[in-house]
Amino acid sequence: MTEDFFPISFTYHGVAYEGRISPEQKKEDATVASYHVVLNNVFFGFLSKDGKHWLVNEQRPQELVELVGSCIDNYQLKKQPA
Repeated sequence: MTEDFFPISFTYHGVAYEGRISPEQKKEDATVASYHVVLNNVFFGFLSKDGKHWLVNEQRPQELVELVGSCIDNYQLKKQPA
């Protein structure tokens, strides 16, 4: 995809994380289907949302997956026109 990434940063269990999220795949209606996530220069996985919950294609703690997903949700809310 051609859309640029957006940065994220947060602390989880005392560890500071910085990373970037890039929209990866789009659905037929042009909404984003999955996101490519890198944290602390390491590939975290591809995140997608299934209803209320975030899923990742790698084995990761669900609490951390939801935290990264909330960063995506917050970014999307900021992008929406007022």
